[in-house]
Amino acid sequence: MDYIFLSTVKDEKVKIIKISYDIACRWSIKLRQRMQNYSEELQFPEGKFALEYFIPKFHLPAHGSSCHTKYSFNYRPGVGRTHGENIESGWAHTNPAAISTREMGAGARHSALDGHWGGWNWRKVIGFGEPSHPIRVHPTKSLTRWERAVTAEEPT
Repeated sequence: MDYIFLSTVKDEKVKIIKISYDIACRWSIKLRQRMQNYSEELQFPEGKFALEYFIPKFHLPAHGSSCHTKYSFNYRPGVGRTHGENIESGWAHTNPAAISTREMGAGARHSALDGHWGGWNWRKVIGFGEPSHPIRVHPTKSLTRWERAVTAEEPT
């Protein structure tokens, strides 16, 4: 996990990174010390950005009460009503693929799973256009002026 995380954030230019991880309470301890075990290009200076740790809502009840307030999405600003479990929501659809790929060679398995996850991501992207509630747009003054100007013109 350390290598994946450090590789992901090494070139970030944001001020705050919010991390949702099942065991954030344990993983966050001594992260800076463990970071010293990696190459200099993966290390980031103290203060480059703030790290905020969260435990996803489904996993939080399995933790002790000291984790419930410190790592809960419910009590932290800037995360809205996030549950933090979305990254794991795709695994359930992958289980049936395991049956058909278990006897494949490494290359065929990689290709089959890549296609499977690509299809899953495509279905999610297509679903972005279908809001779960009506979207209300409040036009800006410049848009309203433009609409009036366009509708006032005489057709040629």
